[in-house]
Amino acid sequence: MECWFKNFFKSLKIGDFILIIAIVGVSIYVIVAPFFLPQFKSEILKLGLSKNKSINSLQDIIIIKREINKLEDIIPIDCNSVIPVVYTKVISLKSLPIPERKKKFVDIILPSILIKNFQIKKTREKLIKISKKLEANIPLNEKEEKFLSELLEKYKANSLKELLTKVNVHPPSLILAQAAIESGWGTSRFFVVANNVFGVWTFNKNQPLKIKAKNSNAYLKVYKDILQSVDDYYYSINVSWAFSKFRRVRLTTNDPLKLSNYLDKYSILRDRYVKRVKRVIKDNNLTRFDTCKLNPSFIN
Repeated sequence: MECWFKNFFKSLKIGDFILIIAIVGVSIYVIVAPFFLPQFKSEILKLGLSKNKSINSLQDIIIIKREINKLEDIIPIDCNSVIPVVYTKVISLKSLPIPERKKKFVDIILPSILIKNFQIKKTREKLIKISKKLEANIPLNEKEEKFLSELLEKYKANSLKELLTKVNVHPPSLILAQAAIESGWGTSRFFVVANNVFGVWTFNKNQPLKIKAKNSNAYLKVYKDILQSVDDYYYSINVSWAFSKFRRVRLTTNDPLKLSNYLDKYSILRDRYVKRVKRVIKDNNLTRFDTCKLNPSFIN
């Protein structure tokens, strides 16, 4: 037996050794990983086997894309270690008892909010570094100049100072409250058919993805997934003239109740909308989600 082992290893080439090491490494990971991610054990093992799941790397985050065909497909939130799952298809939560409906809704929406906040914060950090270089009269390199130029155009900003008021985040509780109001806690037709969490309208007939609103000439945008809906919401808040005061106040406070005072232009209900946002935040204790964090194992 010993002689056979010696002959076997002598016959191996370097490439064979590398392949064996790789196989052993992957095997160890599959065995060990579930213990480090207990709340997601079954998902780690199934990712490569299911047709309705895929993994994408986006802005230094490993993102899991997933369809919801039944309630069991919704991954419960662990606030200290949120799995960055983005749902590409959802179902109506209307049949659920209200407490369960609200919990499932947060489970669906919060990961995308945390992902988007992470991305915006990363971009903001780069902009702050650029700002410090300019203040110190240090010339930007070509990559930094391109990065800054593209963002100035994207966010319709005339200066770096203005850009820094726009490339910013606000508390998840505030976004969750607006999402809950606009989608009826995951019961609206727009939410189910179009992944449209915030009831975003469009009057552009050339909009590539849209659905016709009932009894109206307007259309509602269709999004490929929940993250894209959150992204569009953020872009509107961060660019539109209607929320310029909101953005200025956001530089001074992270209090969702104070910030909500400057979202009156988000709805034709104006002040009544602001009161409703505040009530949803308070009644559902949504501020408890403001400290939630993405699972670090999914961050490169």
